[in-house]
Amino acid sequence: MTTTYTNAKNWLVQADLLANSGLTDLTGGKDSGAGYGKAIIGDFSIMMPAAYSLVRNRNISHHETISKDGCWVRYVEGSRLDLKDVQFFWGSAAIAQSDHTLLHEDKAKKAELALESILADLAVLNIPDGVKLEISLSNHNPERWATEIKRRVEGIHTFEHKHPLTRSIVSKTVEIVVTGIYPEGFGSIAYCLFGEASLVLDPSELAIALDIGSSTWLVTIFNGSGAVIDRHLIEGGAGELHSMIAEALDKRNDRVSLLSKDVKHSPSLVNQGIIEGTFTYGGNALTGKKFEAEYSQCLDEWWSTRIEKFANFVTAGNYLDRAKHLVAWGGGVDLPVVDQNLASLGFVVLQNPQFINALGLKLLTQISIGA
Repeated sequence: MTTTYTNAKNWLVQADLLANSGLTDLTGGKDSGAGYGKAIIGDFSIMMPAAYSLVRNRNISHHETISKDGCWVRYVEGSRLDLKDVQFFWGSAAIAQSDHTLLHEDKAKKAELALESILADLAVLNIPDGVKLEISLSNHNPERWATEIKRRVEGIHTFEHKHPLTRSIVSKTVEIVVTGIYPEGFGSIAYCLFGEASLVLDPSELAIALDIGSSTWLVTIFNGSGAVIDRHLIEGGAGELHSMIAEALDKRNDRVSLLSKDVKHSPSLVNQGIIEGTFTYGGNALTGKKFEAEYSQCLDEWWSTRIEKFANFVTAGNYLDRAKHLVAWGGGVDLPVVDQNLASLGFVVLQNPQFINALGLKLLTQISIGA
């Protein structure tokens, strides 16, 4: 069973467990995602913002950091000679820097920074030294990027990171073997058909999958053999909803809002309030604002326009009448009210929906090595 964590205390427990596990061989799956990267390494899961920042000034000190969703890493030596002595921030640690790259803004970066992404995961998870990791990855265009990703990721890599518990800098060496690079969403289909969430689906039967991510709604029609019959992309995922709510907060004219009327509200802080279940923007008395009303109003508009496009696609292609199952995954399906809307339409919303693709990629790794 995969261990997931939702707060720093659980993360520290997990980091201690893995470091002292004595494991020498791990299998995994990595979903580079849009807004967030998700990975399953062994029996542990990790999710971090897909963000990178290069440490350009090597003379600065005390910049090393680590948390449950971000870290500092230094590549010491190994197969990637071009990275020798390169330092970088990943995740929330990168977003904290003024000069950072969000991977969803440049899809090529998902391939170019594939190793850095994995090393950041391994740092936050606090893997034991000397581990061999066999892993499957996903990419939006494997035909274009698979060879390049494999060249960048595979090999032996020694890197440094801050220890989550002792807070000292530790050095780790890992051997990474890439067992496969699959189209985005392929892992999710594999998990549906062959994993814990297995759907009973004959090769001639169809299922409709809806993946609500940070940037898009992705509709996939697949059969019981795992073949993709058709796909349709609808722009404006959960990130668009967060932006709509932030813009609605910008237009408020209550007393608290007038104190900060020139400040643009942050979609990421909106997201934080939703995840925490407080529907509160900001964490202090001055800027803290409840946004249940804005959430309800913006959700209705966001949902109705996109579900209509979904319906148009599945009916025009004559898929809806033929589908045996409707399944949903991705971080957006967990949003309050959205999960109820999907259930009322007959969708099966899978458990741990954000990690379905990573779980399926790990399953493909295990199949490929005969585990």
